[in-house]
Amino acid sequence: MFVVRILAGLVLLGFVLGPIEKRWPAVRGQKLFRTGWATDVLHFGLNPVLVQVGVVVAVIPAYVFAQTQPLTWWQSVVASQPDVLQFVEAVLVAEIAGYWAHRSTHAVPALWRLHRVHHASERMDWLAAGHLHPLDSAFVRACAVMPLLFLGFNAGTFGAYLVLAQFHAIAQHANVRTDFGPCRWVVGSPAWHHWHHSSDAAARDTNFSGMLPFLDVVFGTAHFPKDRWPTAYGIDTPLPRHWPGQMASPFRRATPVATRTAVPTAGAPTC
Repeated sequence: MFVVRILAGLVLLGFVLGPIEKRWPAVRGQKLFRTGWATDVLHFGLNPVLVQVGVVVAVIPAYVFAQTQPLTWWQSVVASQPDVLQFVEAVLVAEIAGYWAHRSTHAVPALWRLHRVHHASERMDWLAAGHLHPLDSAFVRACAVMPLLFLGFNAGTFGAYLVLAQFHAIAQHANVRTDFGPCRWVVGSPAWHHWHHSSDAAARDTNFSGMLPFLDVVFGTAHFPKDRWPTAYGIDTPLPRHWPGQMASPFRRATPVATRTAVPTAGAPTC
C-alpha cells in the first residue's frame, strides 16, 4: 500500500507540474529523465517516511514535557483565537524558526555535511525537492514546529502548516520561469529558491527562508536579481551518485577531492 501511494504521488505531481515545467521552463532543454532522476525517485519515495520518524523522535519528548506543564497565559491566548488567525501566526512563527534552522545548516560544519546532500542536485525541477538527507530535513522541520508546540497552537494548525510547507517546497524547486511578480518578496517562488541553490559566488548562503522571502530582507541574506537566472547549480565537492552513498556521505571520513565547477544549466536561461 505504501509503494502504491508513493507511485500515485509521483504520477499525480508529474501530471500536474510536468506540463507546467514544459510550457514555462526556467531552463530550456532540460529533459524529464535528466541525470540523477532515478536516484531522486528513490529520495522521493523513501525519505518522507524517514523524515517523519525523525521529526516524531525529536518532537515527542518536547510534547510530553509540554503536556505535563500548567497552561501558560500565552497558550490560553493562542488557543482562544480563530483558526484562521492561528494559522497565519503559525506560518510566521514556524518560518522564522525554520529560517534560522536552515541558516545554521549552512554555518555549522556538522549540519552542512547533512544539508549538502540537498545542494548536490545539479538540475532543478519539482523532483529535486525530495533530494535530501532525512536527518537534515527532520532537524529543520523539528526546529520549525517546536515553537508551535510550546506556544499552544492546535493540532489542526500543525497539520495544515506541514502540508502547505511540503507542497510549497515541491513547487519552488520546479523548473518554472516565475518570480510571482508583485508578490515576489511575499511568497517564495521558483526564481527565489533557485538562487539559493545556485553555485554563483554572489548567491551562496542566501535566501534561507522558505515561504516568506521578506525574512531574508529583515535578516540581511536576500539575493534576488530581477531579470536573471542562475547559471549553475550544485556544490564544489561531488557526492556519490546513488542513494545509499548519499545517505552515508555525511558520516564518512572526509577525503581530499578535486574542486569542480557545478554543472551549468542545460540550456539558455529564459528568465
